Amino acid sequence: MAGTNRTGLSNQVLLDKIDKLRELNVRGLELPQLVVVGDQSSGKSSVLESLTGFSFPQAPGLCTRYATQISCRRDPEQQVTISIIPRPGADAALVRGLRSFRRVTSHLTNQDLETIMNEANQVMGIRIDENHTDPSLHAFSEDILKIEINGPEQEHFTVIDVPGIFRVPSPPLTTDNDVIMVRNMVESYMQNSRTIILAVLPSNVDITTQEILKMAENADPDGTRTMGVLTKPDLVTENTTREAIMDLISGKRNRLRLGYCIVKNRSADDQSSTLADRLVQEKAFFANATWNSLATSRRCGVESLKVRLSDLLMSITKKELPNVKMDVASQLESCRVSLKSLGPARIGQGAQRSYLGGLASRFQTITHCALNGSYDGDSVFTTEPDLKLITAVTKMNEKFANDFCEKGHKRHTSSDGLNEDEKAFDLNCAEDEPSSEDKPTDYPELCDVIEKEDYDCPEPIAFEEDSIVDHIERVYQDNRGPELGTFSGSILAVVFKEQSEKWSPLVRAHVSQAIILVHDYITKLLANICPDRQIRDQLWGHLIIDKVRKGYDRAMRQAHFLLRIELEGKPSTYNHYFNSEVQKKRLGRLDAAIDEQPQIFDSEVGLCFPAPILRSLVVDKNNMQQVGEDILDVLSSYYKVSRKRFVDVICRQVIGHFLLEGELSPLKVFSSELVMGLEAEELEMIAGEDAETKDQRAMLELEIKNWEAAMKLLRL
Repeated sequence: MAGTNRTGLSNQVLLDKIDKLRELNVRGLELPQLVVVGDQSSGKSSVLESLTGFSFPQAPGLCTRYATQISCRRDPEQQVTISIIPRPGADAALVRGLRSFRRVTSHLTNQDLETIMNEANQVMGIRIDENHTDPSLHAFSEDILKIEINGPEQEHFTVIDVPGIFRVPSPPLTTDNDVIMVRNMVESYMQNSRTIILAVLPSNVDITTQEILKMAENADPDGTRTMGVLTKPDLVTENTTREAIMDLISGKRNRLRLGYCIVKNRSADDQSSTLADRLVQEKAFFANATWNSLATSRRCGVESLKVRLSDLLMSITKKELPNVKMDVASQLESCRVSLKSLGPARIGQGAQRSYLGGLASRFQTITHCALNGSYDGDSVFTTEPDLKLITAVTKMNEKFANDFCEKGHKRHTSSDGLNEDEKAFDLNCAEDEPSSEDKPTDYPELCDVIEKEDYDCPEPIAFEEDSIVDHIERVYQDNRGPELGTFSGSILAVVFKEQSEKWSPLVRAHVSQAIILVHDYITKLLANICPDRQIRDQLWGHLIIDKVRKGYDRAMRQAHFLLRIELEGKPSTYNHYFNSEVQKKRLGRLDAAIDEQPQIFDSEVGLCFPAPILRSLVVDKNNMQQVGEDILDVLSSYYKVSRKRFVDVICRQVIGHFLLEGELSPLKVFSSELVMGLEAEELEMIAGEDAETKDQRAMLELEIKNWEAAMKLLRL
C-alpha cells in the first residue's frame, strides 16, 4: 500500500477542498466523511493507528474526549501538524484562543505527543483526572482536534474518530451527563447523510447485540452507508463464533450494503513493533489454516480496508459535492435574508431614527400602491395578496350598495318588488367577497370601536303580506293634522324613518367590517416590512395602536352623524331628480289605471278612451285614497334619492376619507413625520437593540462570513 498513489492530482485537490471546508466547521454543513464509531473497548484506536500510521498516546484521558480528524497527505517533507477546530457557535474570544493552538514537528516522539496532547486538552478545557477540580473544566468537548500527517509515503486519506460509547460514568471524572453528551455527539456524526459509518466491533462478542449497530441502523435504516469493521479475531476461540464471523465477511448474514471487513489489532503487550511489522504479523495470522479462507478476500486486513475506504471516500465526495455546493448557496442566502430582516445595526439615535424612518417610508410607499391598485409597483402584492387593499374595499362597497338597494327598505312599495331602475347592478362580487367570519376579527383592541361585525339583513316585507298602502293609511290616521287634501312633513318623516330602519345596522356592520379590513392590512403590512417581533410590538404598542384607534373612532362617529342627519332630520332634498321621480310615479299610476279601462279603436285616430272614463280616473277617489297615493309617491321618490345619496356619502366620506385617504386616516399614522418627532428615549425603547438581537446579529454575521468562505473554496 505504501508508495502507491491511488488518487490522481485532481482527486487530491477535491479531497483537500473538503478538508478545508471541514476546518471552517460551519454550523449545519454536512460534508462527505469517514467516521469511526464504537465502544471504548472495541479496538478503535488500533484500527485508526493501522489506517493512518499515527500512534495515539496510551496515557489515560488522551485522545478520547473529543472528535479527532486525522488527515494523511502525500508530501516530500515529513511533518505532523496538530491544531484545534473550534466548535460551531463558539464566541469570538474562544475561537481566537482555540485557533491560536498549533504545533508543528517533523519528528514526533511519544513523549512529544503526550506533551502536545496535554496542552491541547488544557486549551479545550478538558478535565484529565480527578485532581482537576476547576468547575469550568469538562470531561468532553465539542471542539475537534485536527492531526495532519504529511510525508512521502502517505496517501490522501481523512478519517474522523469520535469518543467511544460508554454507559457507566466514573465520578468525579465523568458523569451521567457525559454519557448522554458522548452518545449525542456520536449520533450527530452518524446522522449526517454524507457520512460513511465505520462501526468497529470486537469479534469475540455477539455482533447482533452490539448497541453501536443499533445506533447505526437508526441513522442509516437502509444500511447504504454503514460498514462493519471486526477487530480482535485472535480472541475468538469458539468455532461457531468464527463461522458466524466468516458468514458476515462473505455477506451471507449481512444487512449492511457496504458489508464487513476484518482486521487484526496488535496485542496489548506489543508496544514496540512498527506498522510494517504489524502488517506482516496480520498477513501471517490470516494465512493460518483457521482463517486462510479469508486471506485472499478484499475484506481481510488493514491494506484491503484502507483501499475500500479510500474508494468510498472518493466516491461519496464526487457524488455529494454538487449537493454540498447547493447547500452552501442556500444557507448563505438564508443567513443574508435573516440578517437583512434585522435591518441595519441600530446603535445611537441617528441609526435608530433612520431605521424607523425607512420602515415608515416603505409602509407609505406600499400603501400608496395598495390604494391606487398599482400592484405591479411592489413584489409584496405577489407574496401577500391580502394587501390588495383597494380591491377588497371596492368589493365590500359594491356589496354594501347592492344590499342597501335590494334589502335596505322595510317594505316593498309595489306588488312586483323594486322597479327595474332600482334593482342592484350585479357585479358578481358577492361570491368573491369573504364573509365576516372569514375576516380576522379577533383583535381585542377593536372591541370598543367596532359595533356590528355582521348583519344578516332580512328581506323586505312583501307588498301582499303587509301592504305599504295600508301602512301609510294607518300612519296618516294616527298623525294627521288639520290639512285638507294634503299631508304634513311629519307624516313623511315617520313613514320614511320606518322604511329606512335597517339603514343603521347595515351601515354599522359595513363600517365595522371596513375597520377590520384596514386594521388587518396595517398589521399584515407591518409584519411584512418589520419581521423583528420585538420592534414591531414596541412600535405597535407605543406609537401606532392609539392613533389608529382614534382614526377608526372618527370614522364610526362620522357614520353615526350621517345616520342622524338622514333618519332623524326632516326629509329634505334639492335634487331635481326627486320631482322627476314623483311625476314618473304619478304618470305610471295613471298609465296603469288607463290600461285597465275599456278601449275603443278608431282606424283614423287609433286607440281611444271615452271622456267620462278618463274623468273618473281623476275625480273618482276619496280623500284618503288620494292622500295615500301622494304619500306613497313622495316616499318612494324621496327614499330612492336619499338612498343613493346616503350610500355614496358613506362610501366616500366614512370609508374613502376617514379610513383610507384623509389626512387623519389610520393608514397615514405610521409616517416619517411621526418618526422625526420621537424623543431619544422613545427611539431607544422602540428601535434600540437588546442583547439578544445583538447576539443574533453577531452570530449571523459570523455565519455569513463562514458560508462565504465555504462558497469561495467551492469556486476554486
